[in-house]
Amino acid sequence: HSEISPKEVINIGAFDLDRVLNFDPYFLGDIKNPKHDQAVSSTSTKIEGEVNIQLLDNWIHRLLHDQGEQLYRYKGIIAVKGRDEKYVFQGVGHYFSGKFSGKWGEDEARESTFVFIGKDLNLKLLNEGFKACRQTDELRFTVGTLVEANVGRYEKGVVIEQWDEGNAYRIRLKGGREIWAPVDIDVYVRLPVDGKQDQ
Repeated sequence: HSEISPKEVINIGAFDLDRVLNFDPYFLGDIKNPKHDQAVSSTSTKIEGEVNIQLLDNWIHRLLHDQGEQLYRYKGIIAVKGRDEKYVFQGVGHYFSGKFSGKWGEDEARESTFVFIGKDLNLKLLNEGFKACRQTDELRFTVGTLVEANVGRYEKGVVIEQWDEGNAYRIRLKGGREIWAPVDIDVYVRLPVDGKQDQ
């Protein structure tokens, strides 16, 4: 048998906590460096009423795809339509989990709260996106409306379905590709900026 140093086997030194904290100051849950980083911010939103859990799930997955590296930490307690239990979730970066836990009290207001901490956050997107997950049967655009959908840039398309698989809209772009707008806000879908409703 050959002799191998235990140090080589467990690769001591490969994980340098100071280096990790310099890269991600929230790795241990708190900011290591007391100096204020103007790019780091937090926002919290509270909405009365109940949330559409499918809308919320679709929106969070889109959010993590687009901005996961900017989100250090996020958590929330959600009042879900049709459920007596609270939906509690939390996440770090691209990793997110949630479960139903504990019932709402008889005299407890069914409110939903979301908290985000991260770097270079689009606070308007986070607040408006969460509010757009509120349970509602009304959307801004009817089937057949010409819109612009955000696919990294805005492209023209037409609404072909509402509430498709829990998403606010399914949209067919001019090239024929179909995409979803997870929630009904301008960040994802808007009227054409040129005001034209012809295809």
